[in-house]
Parts: sequence; C-alpha cells; structure tokens
Amino acid sequence: MKMNRFGKLLLCLAVLLLVLAGATAAAEAAITFSPENPKAGEYIDVTVEPEREGAVAVRYTLSTKSGTVFKGEDCTHFTASFRPREQANYTLTATIVYGKKDTETVSVTIPVSGSVPVQEGEDVLYSQKDGWWHNKTYSKKHHRSLEKAGCAIFTLSHVLQRMGVTGEDVLPDKLAERYSGMYIEGRGTDNERLLFTAGDRFGFQTHQDLIESEKELTTWFKQGCRFSFMIVIGHIALADGLSEDGTKVHVVDSAPGATWERIKKASLYIQKEDGTFTAVTSPEEIPGCRWFFESGEYGGLEYWLDLSYCAKQGMRPVRQAWLQLNGQPVTSFEYAGSLMSKVAVSGGESQRVNTRDLTWTTNGSDTPQLALVTGKKGAALLDGNGKKKAGISKAIPYGTMVFVLETTDKQFYIPWRDSFGYISRDAAELISISEDSFRTGLVSLNGRTAGTAPITVRKEPSAKAKSIGEWKPGTPVAVLGQDGEFYLVEGKGLRGWINNKYLTLEGAENDGQKIDKGE
Repeated sequence: MKMNRFGKLLLCLAVLLLVLAGATAAAEAAITFSPENPKAGEYIDVTVEPEREGAVAVRYTLSTKSGTVFKGEDCTHFTASFRPREQANYTLTATIVYGKKDTETVSVTIPVSGSVPVQEGEDVLYSQKDGWWHNKTYSKKHHRSLEKAGCAIFTLSHVLQRMGVTGEDVLPDKLAERYSGMYIEGRGTDNERLLFTAGDRFGFQTHQDLIESEKELTTWFKQGCRFSFMIVIGHIALADGLSEDGTKVHVVDSAPGATWERIKKASLYIQKEDGTFTAVTSPEEIPGCRWFFESGEYGGLEYWLDLSYCAKQGMRPVRQAWLQLNGQPVTSFEYAGSLMSKVAVSGGESQRVNTRDLTWTTNGSDTPQLALVTGKKGAALLDGNGKKKAGISKAIPYGTMVFVLETTDKQFYIPWRDSFGYISRDAAELISISEDSFRTGLVSLNGRTAGTAPITVRKEPSAKAKSIGEWKPGTPVAVLGQDGEFYLVEGKGLRGWINNKYLTLEGAENDGQKIDKGE
C-alpha cells in the first residue's frame, strides 16, 4: 500500500519525536552507587552524572527520615564515597552547578541494611577521614575526635596488626580510649611516649633515638623493623618495608591528604607492574583512592616515598624483640659474652644466662653474632653518616664484647648502651659463641669475695700487661682458658686476664646462672 505525502510527514514527525525523547531520557542527570546492597560500615562509592556538559561543581546532601546527616559545600569531585554508620534508607542529593544561577538537582535512595565485620587484620588500611570516626572520641578533655587528631593512634593500630597482634584492644577506638592522655593540646600526640607505653603492654620495643641515615634505615628494614614517623609536620604514618632496589620506603597513611598538602621537596610514588616507580601528580592516581564527601578528605592509602626523604625526617622504630630466651622475648640486656650474657625477659629482672641459650629472631641466623673489640684505642661508635654517635663521646673499650646486628665489608652494626651504631672491622673481630661447658667463679681479694678494692683486668697474661678494666670482688666471671698464673675470663661484657690469686673458682663446671653476687 502506497503512503500519501501527509502520511509520510506524520511518520517522520513520529520518528523525530521518538529520537528526541530518547536523547532527552539519555541525558537526564543521575546518581549511581555501588555496591548494590550496601551495609553499615561499608564504603559506598557514588558517581554523579550531569545532564549536560559544562558542570563545574557538585554539592552533596545526605539525609535519612531522622533528618540531615550531612550538608556540604561545592566541590569538584563527581565521584565520591561515604561510610554509613547505621542501617537506614539514605537519600543522597547532588546539586550540580553549571553557573552562578544554573543548577540542577538529582537524588537517589540508598537502602543500607545489615552491618559489615569490624575492619581488622594484618593488611587492614584505616581511613581516618571516612566519616566513621567523626564521633569517636580521642581526647575528651580537649574535645578531639579520632577523625581530627588520631593519626598516631591509627598508625599504632596499623603497626600492631601487621605484627600479628589481634583482638579488640588493638582497634583504633579502643587504643584511643586507653591512650587519650597522650594527646597534648597545641602539639598533638606525644608519639614517643605513646610507643614506649604501648610497647610495655603489647610486647614490642622502640627507642629514644630516631634513625636518621639511609644506611641505618636499610639495616633496620632488613631486620623486619617498622617505623611510626612524622611524615610531615603534624602528621604520623607507618613505614613498613623497603623496595627491592633499596631506594623507596612503603608507607601506610590513614590521612594522606595531610601528607599531600604539607610535603615539600618530595614525591609520592606508585609501583608499576614492571617494578619501576612513577611519581603521582594527585592522590587520585594512587590505586584504591577514595574521596569522602562528609570530610572533604581522601581515605587511607598505601604508596612509596624516597628513602632519602624518610631519613631526613628521622624515623622512630617499632620492632619485636631481637633476642629470645627459651621462647620469651628479651626486653633488654646489660652485656654480652661468648659464654654468659646478662638479659631481662618480659616482666622479669635481669639474669645471667648461657649465651648459647639465646636465639636471634631477626632475618638471618638464629644464633646471635658477637664481636670482640680489639682496637688499641677501642672502637669508636659512628652513625650511618660516618660521624661520632651523638651522646657517646668515648670509644668502646678494648676487650668489650657486643652483639652484632649486621656485618658489612668494613663495619659491624651493633647495639650499644641505649643506642645503635657502626664500629670498624679494623677495631673488632667476630667471635664464636661457646657450645661447651665452662667453669665459673667470683673475683676475690685474699680469698674474700666482698670489698671495694678493684682488681685489674689485663690485656695479656702478664702482671706488666696493659690494664683494660677493673672488677670489684664478688664480680661473677666465666673461664675461657689459662696461661700459667693467669686465667682468661669474661665478666660484665669484658674479656681479659686476671691473676689466679684474684679468682675463686666454683668446684665444677656449670652453666653460670646461679652466681649473681657482685653485680
């Protein structure tokens, strides 16, 4: 059947109307969200799709039947996130701005039912600014929330969980309750005091000295250490690993917006699939980045920084005990020896033990390494930059035995007193830990093991040999050998020779654990 001109015209108009209707429908503003069936405590990602080109800003409003949850200002984030704190039907309204008086509004209902499990685990990444922590109190006295001032607390939680500590006590809100007194108005959290206090409770160790050289940081990372450090002024983050090429430090940051805004003369990096690194020009280039409209901040992120930058900042170590005695962590030691060492285990007093009973928990050998200072003038303790260690002006005396954390071609890295540093291999040599039984005794004068008159310890088995130290009567020693009238002994971390008339031996070989007088 043929169609007349009028029919053809009507058909064309109908087709045009259908096309226009379809185009109009397709161009309507919309909000999409995921996941499809979200739960309380879950991250909800939203995308605002403007009706037409030229949108310059968007303004978010979130509400429930109980009232307004959040009402924001104009922003440029058309993709954003929020974390609902309770079950409800949420209405999210987006006001899209094209010009001063040119706006449009679109809304969507987001039903939230059920709750997700608590965020926790060895790979947990907290977002300090996701809105969840807005009403979680940190310092009640100073009216500070975890969202506002909790970076050191989030970092502590990240550290503990990555060290394998589990349970409710290591969650950020519980840590905030316990350590609220660490917050100082105008200064923020006293991170040093926080770590020392938490270390006593959770069984990790930290140190007063910051690690400030690339060389030392590399050593500590190799030993499995982590760091809670001031990444920028006023903000604390976690450093928990070193790149294979040794140039970059892996960072876990609960509030990266603070880092991004304040960092100077440094870049944030991401690692590509081929293992190389590239600097980012925005946090949004970092995988997993979310921007939360309730706080106007980015969520927690993991990224990389230059090792050189971290060293300049100074980093406070957080580590598990490097030594164990019968499975118990050694919290401190007074001295080291190839036969006997004096250590303290968690919750106990110092005790002298067979060094062979100590085990090393760091990467590498299970047996502790020891070095004996043999330099004529002792061994100078140096920092990673080759300078004398601050606060330690005197050389480590000849005959002193020290634990060794790392050996390089030219140096030993050692703990000494309350510090760490390098000594030259020209001034010390590695010694073996004895696996044999040995005799013990007490330093004595005229057969008496009490008194204050010092007994000279000598460099060689001769009365004319150079003095390398002194022991008081009653000092317990372990016997290594004998040369004529002189015994080679170890006591209080020093190895040297004393005349046999100044030594009262035990009747038989023993483990040296029962003679604690004189110390």
